Amino acid sequence: MVELRVRIGSKGQIVIPKIFRQAYKFYPEQEVIIQNEKEGVLIKIQEEDVVEKLKAIAVRAAKQRKGKKFSYDKREFYEQYSYSKGR
Repeated sequence: MVELRVRIGSKGQIVIPKIFRQAYKFYPEQEVIIQNEKEGVLIKIQEEDVVEKLKAIAVRAAKQRKGKKFSYDKREFYEQYSYSKGR
């Protein structure tokens, strides 16, 4: 078990050390879940729905294409990526 001491900044923020960011694949702007546990605070990665993530990317791409509409069928994504859900 790795244990490091970090300092809480004046705004109540801490920096997650690089060794932990790499080990747990934390990246900038990523949303995480923070839970109160008996021993302290637990920070964990939020499981993302691949379809919703792709939809958000498509929406951003459509805005960059000056409003040209992008359509998709959600069922096709689930069929194509069903292995990721264990189906």
